[in-house]
Amino acid sequence: MFAFGKLVVIMVMAMLAISLDKAYAGDPDMLQDVCVADLNSSLTVNGYLCKKNFSEIDFSSMAIAKAGSTNTTFGSLVTGANVMKVPGLNTLGVSMARIDYAPGGINPPHTHPRATEMIFVLEGELDVGFITTSNVLVSKHIVKGEVFAFPRGLVHFQQNNGDVPAAVVAGFNSQLPGTQSIATTLFASSPTVPDSVLTKTFQIGTKEVEKIKSRLAPKK
Repeated sequence: MFAFGKLVVIMVMAMLAISLDKAYAGDPDMLQDVCVADLNSSLTVNGYLCKKNFSEIDFSSMAIAKAGSTNTTFGSLVTGANVMKVPGLNTLGVSMARIDYAPGGINPPHTHPRATEMIFVLEGELDVGFITTSNVLVSKHIVKGEVFAFPRGLVHFQQNNGDVPAAVVAGFNSQLPGTQSIATTLFASSPTVPDSVLTKTFQIGTKEVEKIKSRLAPKK
């Protein structure tokens, strides 16, 4: 009897460990076939409320069919195909994006707090990498047809050091992975991060901080 009780305890602990692991692996599991996001609802939950009526349109989008304009500060553009563009992704735990890069363009260091990312190179070549929490850089030069993965939450980047445009398609294990660009988060937040924090952190003067802030400020 004691052995049986011990076995039950072990099984319960194992199931709990699996459940906790899944809980932190990505978006919560769905409890129904579909839950198409009601993007017009004024109620907010962890995700979106389900629409009563839906159609095939809610599961389709041409959002990433064409190259985006790379005439930006960093010479790149990220075009998302997430739950905001494809409402049918609500509760499904997946999304995609297309990233286009001008020659010399960069998708600057950033993180996705809610998802692991994998990119597939459509055109061109890129220098990519991520930094571990031990400050180890894992980087590689990738070419057309190659894939590369960026672990969830780690700072990562992609740069086109070639003479021709480049493009990738990215996949995420979240309907809305979120993005925090390190530079714009610190130097272009609203309200702004105090200069004293930035000067001490980066060991630079106030003039340098103000210069960076002016360059990264949202264009009016």
